[in-house]
Amino acid sequence: MAFKSRKRVSTDDLVDDGDNTKRMKTEMTENNAAPDSPKIDSNGDPYWEISKMRRVTISTFRGKTMVNIREYYEKDGQEFPGKKGISMPMDQYAAFVNLLPDIEALLRKNGQSVPRPNYDNTAGQSDGCDDEDQGEPDDDSEKGNEATSDEGEEE
Repeated sequence: MAFKSRKRVSTDDLVDDGDNTKRMKTEMTENNAAPDSPKIDSNGDPYWEISKMRRVTISTFRGKTMVNIREYYEKDGQEFPGKKGISMPMDQYAAFVNLLPDIEALLRKNGQSVPRPNYDNTAGQSDGCDDEDQGEPDDDSEKGNEATSDEGEEE
């Protein structure tokens, strides 16, 4: 019976630890809520934190832009990239982005919910990468530019 009383004592201790664990989870959720603005790492590369020790970094290697999704570890107060991760050149990253709708559909079919990003308020809009302007509106704007150019030549 002494064994059962030990379980009760350890259960009481676990309840106290459970409260601390719950607080940590809410803190991590709050940190993940605003990954909007990139930070700069020690190499000068922009990065976004996915979780406490995981990042998405945009870097350049031998003149090629790479998207790195990697775990980091801390040593002597500095964070270093770990072995676990992937570096994708732009063509592989573009292929991954094109697969995301299919991946999300399969996740939804399996009962998982993935929040959709709002592309309207991102800095990528200034690069002409608007979702609304893809397809026919691009063709119309090009025709409009050609007509304007033709009018300028006639004058």
